[in-house]
Amino acid sequence: MPTSRGNVLTLGDVRITGLSDGSVVFDPRILFPDTPIEAWEPFYDRFPECFSGQKFRTNVGSFLFQSGDRTVMADTGFGPHGEMLGNPAPAGLLGDLSANGFSVFDIDAVFLTHLHGDHVGWNLNSIGGEWRPRFPNARYLVHAADWAWFSQEENRNGERGRTADRSFLPLEELGVLDLLDGETVLAPGVTAIPMPGHTPGHMGLLIASRNERAVLIGDLAGSPMQITETEWRYTPDWDPAMGRDTRKRVLDRAERDEAVVMGAHLARPGWGVLIRWEGRRYWQALKQE
Repeated sequence: MPTSRGNVLTLGDVRITGLSDGSVVFDPRILFPDTPIEAWEPFYDRFPECFSGQKFRTNVGSFLFQSGDRTVMADTGFGPHGEMLGNPAPAGLLGDLSANGFSVFDIDAVFLTHLHGDHVGWNLNSIGGEWRPRFPNARYLVHAADWAWFSQEENRNGERGRTADRSFLPLEELGVLDLLDGETVLAPGVTAIPMPGHTPGHMGLLIASRNERAVLIGDLAGSPMQITETEWRYTPDWDPAMGRDTRKRVLDRAERDEAVVMGAHLARPGWGVLIRWEGRRYWQALKQE
């Protein structure tokens, strides 16, 4: 059975560290406009860490995977970029990385589940007006379909365009970008797998070692509550129907495999198990040892 101590999860021979760029508080109707505020009330007691009154309190998480001689970072938070959903950017990831005994030089690969702004924010650093990779020894990995979609001029209006210009488009010119297509092994026991719908090339990770399994679901669920309410319309989804189908398929498989389920916006440190209660599926944070 995987063991969780603090913000470190040991799964077979893979060591996973849960990191956070901080948290933000916002009205859930921003992301779930069809869902009345009262519909969230049954979750208040089950997930008190996810609510501030009637508002969401959402973790902006990242993960480090250490396996073999590889250290892979999954997602890089929102970064130091103004406001996120009306909140000042918490910008805590680099401090959390250091507090856990790592530096930006330790990262061999930065795996981006997708190219939304709260997953790519620390990719780059501006030095003397020129962009440099924030993680100088890393290759940056993203699905080709996401790159094609988000780099198109017609899809770069407003904040989305600013995110592209400051957070991922320079990666190509800097020569540190690798585009993925299909399943790709990133480290022993750590495999990138397509999970489209939230974005065209949205990906997750399958972690398998010594008969233990976990799945990083990226933004298939933007909160623990969405693992129960898989049908509710989630406005960030590029293709809502595909997003719902992929969400159900991945969670069904995780439940069958008794896999740990991890996500950037699940309660910190971001991993838990799927349980059944009164005929419904819930995410439950993994107990600490």
